[in-house]
Amino acid sequence: MDMTIEELIEDFEYLEDWEDRYQEIIDLGKQIPPLPERYKTDAYKVRGCVSQVWLVPHVSASSPPVITFSADSDAHIVRGLVAI
Repeated sequence: MDMTIEELIEDFEYLEDWEDRYQEIIDLGKQIPPLPERYKTDAYKVRGCVSQVWLVPHVSASSPPVITFSADSDAHIVRGLVAI
C-alpha cells in the first residue's frame, strides 16, 4: 500500500459517516501482505494493546537510511490502522 498522507485525507474526507470510514480502514488492512509467522514473536509484539499487534522495522542500506515497517494484527480495524 503506497499512499500519501494527502491521498488518505482525501479518501476519508469523501466518506461522510463513521460506518463507511471504519469499512475503509478495514479495506486498507486487507491490502497489506500478511506478516510471516517468524515475526509474530514477543520481540515484535506491541505491548499494551488489547489486540495482538506486531510491528517489524526494516532499515534500508541507502544513504540516508530509510526505516519502513511491516505490521499485522488479529483485529481487522487495528490491521487497517497499522496499514495507515
